[in-house]
Amino acid sequence: MSIEKNELLSRRLLKVYSLIPSCETVVDVGSDHGKLGAFCLMTEKCRNLIATDIHEQPAQRTRLFLEGAGFGQKAQVLHTDGLKGVDLSKDATVVIAGMGGLEMIKILSSAKDEGKILPGMYMVLQPQRSFEVLRAYLCESGFSIEEEAIELEKGHFYVAMRVMYKGKPYALSDAQLFLGPYILEKKPDLFSEYMEHEKKLLEKRALGDPRCREILLNWEKWI
Repeated sequence: MSIEKNELLSRRLLKVYSLIPSCETVVDVGSDHGKLGAFCLMTEKCRNLIATDIHEQPAQRTRLFLEGAGFGQKAQVLHTDGLKGVDLSKDATVVIAGMGGLEMIKILSSAKDEGKILPGMYMVLQPQRSFEVLRAYLCESGFSIEEEAIELEKGHFYVAMRVMYKGKPYALSDAQLFLGPYILEKKPDLFSEYMEHEKKLLEKRALGDPRCREILLNWEKWI
């Protein structure tokens, strides 16, 4: 199977890829089609790939895709829930994209309780929803948010974040939880457009959430 690099990934997944550090192994949780992992192997971002999916058919689709792309010897595909049954080493980077923040918390919490998450280990996350809940979990559980990036694809904004497990809890303000600590500090690409979009969402939520009202009252401070 011949694969062109520029045809493999969507803008959303390219943003996820950009945050993955060079490492020995990428663990792509909920890999679905296997394209992100294939791109990592193709560009030598990693030497090995572990792809997991909770559903059997997507796992099989990923397996066939990777084998067809010539990566059968470098990739292991597991039909499993999250990180269950996955042996992680410190030089592995866990990637979870395309699912909700609550699902990500469940996966990370289970792996952390099992002692699989090691100090210094990186995770790259791209939640679809529940951003503030996920960020609250990350800071309370000792995952340091190192970088955040914004992408716009087909009218939808996506935020990807690279975090490192340090094991030391810390605190974030409500504005940081909802909008992103790195985004507010560094103002990455698409910052203005993203903030305009998020302001409209906060205005809708402000009727029932005093945290959102407080963020809006101090909006000029964040932009």
